[in-house]
Amino acid sequence: MKTKFTTLNVVTTAMLSAVAVITASVFHAFGDMTLSTLFSPMHFPVLLCGVLCGPYLGLICGVVTPLISFLSTGAQRPPFPNGLIPMIFELGMYGFITGLMRWVFLKNPKTNRFASVLALIVAMVAGRVLNAFVGAFFVMGAEQTYFVALGAKLLGNFTSTWLGIVLQLTLIPTILFALQKSGILIKYLPDSPVFNAGSSSAEESEGRSEA
Repeated sequence: MKTKFTTLNVVTTAMLSAVAVITASVFHAFGDMTLSTLFSPMHFPVLLCGVLCGPYLGLICGVVTPLISFLSTGAQRPPFPNGLIPMIFELGMYGFITGLMRWVFLKNPKTNRFASVLALIVAMVAGRVLNAFVGAFFVMGAEQTYFVALGAKLLGNFTSTWLGIVLQLTLIPTILFALQKSGILIKYLPDSPVFNAGSSSAEESEGRSEA
């Protein structure tokens, strides 16, 4: 796996982190916490960063984004420690696993056509599971054991964000397809097999391979 910290990738990482912070602030300003959780606006740019810029920059984006949000809102969002710390682990996992698993799936001829979508699914599950393991320490009470809190937290991480999951699995592949059609995607993802193929049939399937 070759990961280059190019100017394009670094700038894109910074931009997506800023978009995540701004979008989350907008949701908090015009809606309640439930609406923000449902749409999970901070997740989307981090997952996209993992796909476009690779696991290491994706990890950086995931870790610094909630920290920037925390500092820019006067240490209010995400709340410390029960919101901020689990979210740092969760978003960091999103960015890293998305970039890593995309590379893994690309290496398998049976999965390379859907590498990005499969990577997104694995990352979403892994990030939420890690969030639950970390977050359970902060939500368990005197009458609630860690494992009871873990089960409740794990279930809530999926049921309370279902709309965000659907939107992310729909919009991110759509964005990748649009970037591919415009010729921009190859600057980020030159390792996809279709970019190295010379046949017209391979070129016609470029969009599907990154969907």
